[in-house]
Amino acid sequence: MEFLVTEISSKPGTAYVRYDCECGCKPGAECARDSGEAGSDHCCCGRVHFAGADARAQLDSYLSGRAEDDAELGGYVVSETAVQAPWGDEIPVAYAVPNKPRAH
Repeated sequence: MEFLVTEISSKPGTAYVRYDCECGCKPGAECARDSGEAGSDHCCCGRVHFAGADARAQLDSYLSGRAEDDAELGGYVVSETAVQAPWGDEIPVAYAVPNKPRAH
């Protein structure tokens, strides 16, 4: 997945990390520069991403809690990357793509 990053003009120091999903949605997560939390968003088809500090750990915890509700998705392929923040730092991104996505 290719992630796009912009700074939220009304919230200096906050990045908006989003992608264009294959199903047509455009999920995005806010990530504050000095926050210890990752922002997250999920799509109607089951894809989910976390952006910010501890993105992978927070994604893993989220997927663990959703395992029963998302059983029809056939599990996930989890990946990690990083994007450049508008202020120059790297923002960690962890994302999961379901093996059997839901229809839009």
